[in-house]
This record gives sequence, C-alpha cells and structure tokens, in this order.
Amino acid sequence: MEKTLELYLKSQTSMIWCSTLEEDRTVLRIQAVAENLGYAVFVWTCTDDFVQRSKGSFRQPGDGCSSNVDQALAAIAGYKHTRAVFILKDFQLLIERIERSPEYVSLVRRLKGLYSTLKANGAVVVFMASSPVIAPELKDCLTLLETSLPGPEERLSILQAWIQVNGGSIPCNLDEETCHRIVSVSAGLSSRGLQSALAISAVKRAELGPGSVDDVLTEKVSVVKSTEVLRVIQVDQTIEDVGGLDGLKDFFIKRAQAFSKAAERYGLPKPKGVLLCGPPGTGKSLTSKAAASMLHMPLLGLDIGRLQGSLVGQSEERLRHALALAETQAPCLLQIDEVEKAFGGVSGQSGDGGVLQRQFGHMLEWMQEHDAHVFVLATCNNIRRLPPEFLRKGRFDEIFFVDLPTPPERKAIMTVLLRKYGQNARGLVTDKLVDKLEGYAGAEIEYVIIEAMYEAFFDNQRRLCTEDLEKAMARIIPVSDQMKDEIQELRRWGKANARPAS
Repeated sequence: MEKTLELYLKSQTSMIWCSTLEEDRTVLRIQAVAENLGYAVFVWTCTDDFVQRSKGSFRQPGDGCSSNVDQALAAIAGYKHTRAVFILKDFQLLIERIERSPEYVSLVRRLKGLYSTLKANGAVVVFMASSPVIAPELKDCLTLLETSLPGPEERLSILQAWIQVNGGSIPCNLDEETCHRIVSVSAGLSSRGLQSALAISAVKRAELGPGSVDDVLTEKVSVVKSTEVLRVIQVDQTIEDVGGLDGLKDFFIKRAQAFSKAAERYGLPKPKGVLLCGPPGTGKSLTSKAAASMLHMPLLGLDIGRLQGSLVGQSEERLRHALALAETQAPCLLQIDEVEKAFGGVSGQSGDGGVLQRQFGHMLEWMQEHDAHVFVLATCNNIRRLPPEFLRKGRFDEIFFVDLPTPPERKAIMTVLLRKYGQNARGLVTDKLVDKLEGYAGAEIEYVIIEAMYEAFFDNQRRLCTEDLEKAMARIIPVSDQMKDEIQELRRWGKANARPAS
C-alpha cells in the first residue's frame, strides 16, 4: 500500500477512495508516507472536526467550524496554507444514506468541483471506506487504494510487541515453533483482532503458550461467523461415514498430499477444487464434509442466497468480500452447494441490470487466478443448467458424477447408517433388501431406515427387522421414479462427460 500511495501523491492524484477494515492502522500508514513527502495530515470525523496528525504547527482547516460534510469540503477547498492530505472518515456511510436522493446529486456535483480545486492547491483528500465499491458517478475523479490485512512479518511484530508489553504480568511460554504457528493461523485477522485473541488466550489460560494457537484460530473462525454470506460448517464426519464412492475417496487421498511442503518443493500446482454433480441425495454434501476431515482443513460454506443486496454494487461486493475472506482463512475448503441455483440463469435475461453476469464473471476470474490454498467443493443437482464457461478445464481439477448407488454401495450405505443410528446391521442388510433399494439415493435410504425405526420404536421398542425396512420402502417413492426422464438424462450426461465417483 505504501508504495502505491507514494506513487499517487507524487503524481498529484487529488481524490483517493481508500478501502480498509483497519482505520487506525491505515491512518498511521498514510501519515507516514505523507509526512515523508512533506504533506501536513489532517483527519476529519463528524464528531471531532479536523484533527492534525502530522508534526509541526499548521492552521486548522475551517477554523474548528466544520462539523458537517458540506463545511468540511468547503474548508478543504479553501485551504491554501500548505500542501496537505485530508483523511475523511465515514464518508461511505453518508453516500449510502443519501444515495439516489436530491442531496446525493448535490454532493456528487460538489465533489466533482472539489477535484479541480485540489489540483490547483496541491492537496489530496482520502476517503476512508470499508468497501472498494466506488459510486459510478464518481469513478472519473476517485482513485481506488486497497489496503491489506497484516502480513506474516507484521503479525510477528504484533505478537512480539504484545509480549513485550504484557510479558511482565502474564507468563509467556512460547518457543519459536509455537510463535510460527500463531503467526500462521492468525492470517486474516486485523492487528486489533490479533491483539484481542492474544489477550483472550492469556486470560483463559493464565499464560500465553502452545494452547494459544487454538485460541487464535477460534478468533479467526469468529471473523467468518460475523459475515452474512460465509459460514463455518461443523465437520463431524470422516471418510468412513461415506458408503461407496471409492473413486472420489481415492482422489481426495491423493489431493491431501498436495497441500504438503514436500508437494510445494516438488513444484506440484495447488489443487483448485472439484465439482460434484449428480441426482439429489447421493451424498455430495456429505462427501465435502468428509473431505474436510481428511484434508484437516476448516470447511466454509458460501451462502448463495445471501449474496444479493438492495444497493447498487452491493451484491458484487458481497461476493468479492466473501471470496477475499475465504482466502484469509487458507488453507481451507470452500463449499458451494447447488451452485446451479446461483449461476444457472446467467445466460438468459435476468432483469437485474447485469448483477448476475458481473458476479459470475468475478467468480470465474477468482477460480482461475487465485493462488491461496482455498479448495473449492461445488455441488450441483442439474449440471445442464450451468454455463459452459464454468465447466471448462482450469476452473476445477475434476468434475465427478455421483451416480445412484450400486448394489455394493447400497449395502455399504445401509451398514454405515445403521451404525450411525445405533442399530445392529447383522441380518438386516440382505441381498434381497439391497436389490429392492435399486434407484434409491443415499438420503432416501437413510429416510427408509429412520421410518422403519419409528415403526419398531412404537411397537414396544423392539429390535428393528427386515420387514420394517420393506414396509418403509413401500411408502417412499425415490426421486429416480418421480422424475424418471430427467434423472435418466442426467445419468447419461454424467457417464459421457464426467469422471465416475464410484
């Protein structure tokens, strides 16, 4: 950021839109660059007016009477005493509040006029914002400056500074390896967030030690939980909980090694992800959870339904922010369930002003170009709805077709599910029953078992028997029968165009 800002100031860029999640840290960084180039620095808020941040004695803009935006902009336009950088906080909130109102038109015109005045005075205005989205009407006069969260070296400095300040009152039992792990897992935290995580860990454990690694990771997970479109998915399943799908299991076993240091030294490219397609209920989401367990990585879920926003540019910004946040959690797995519901209509007339096309374009670019250890696990029930750009090589490592289970897989699924619900599978999983379950997806087999258990429970809580399972089957019509033509067409596509998961 510093080099970019220095370039902007030297080239007399007058108005900068600074996207940051760390106001205090960013102000200090701007101040250091500006002072080094001979600028006075003032920070404005609606509560404190202008406050001088740079060293020296300078006349205050507006003479202490600039409590609203109009007065602040007028004070900046009339300030001719020295070259200055004016940092305005909370400006994005004002724009969002008055957007599309008569006041907004007036503000846009005032800013465009200020642009020319700043050029003449050699002054610079930096608008602090939490989002990089610039209003279309202001794109010709605002230059975007994006800041990053603390990198490894800065996080190490934050850790060392915290120990230096607090080490006298709190025991710090940190060896070099533990420090390295704390720095590693704290990727994605702000400087304030890392300091807070260290303080919480110290209070919780009465020391800073090896256990602090987990505490910092917990704080990192809470960052995801506070967002609207990303969620942390609890993983309780292992690969043993998935019946069948040996081809897919073998794929994940090999990809698990690709995240190691040895793979990096070998020059092995980072795995991008997989697309799992197939009929509903065939275990695609369950496999994603088992893969997270096998790869020893957190599983994040992208909530497609929460991407859409009411404000201009908000939907695209939510997706951009979600993907950027996922990168800060790396290494991790990002699950996108039923992805065709998000992008299935991108080729048609959506009537949303191009929002869906822009979201889709950003998703494609990110999938192709991102270099973070974010492994995408996308699932879809109807792959024919997805545009071809989404399916081409380079987006995913592989496209798997998860078909309806074969007889051996149905037997394995029943055994796993009966064990899950505390039932003895001996004598229940017969070849005859397995044959009768042809066309049933894994989720439907599970419901058969649950329905049969209800019958046995209400019949004096007796032991589950084969007859209970057969009666339950008679009441459940599988999707492969309900939507016979669609499922058959989907299976034909999968056999011809995707790698079999079984």
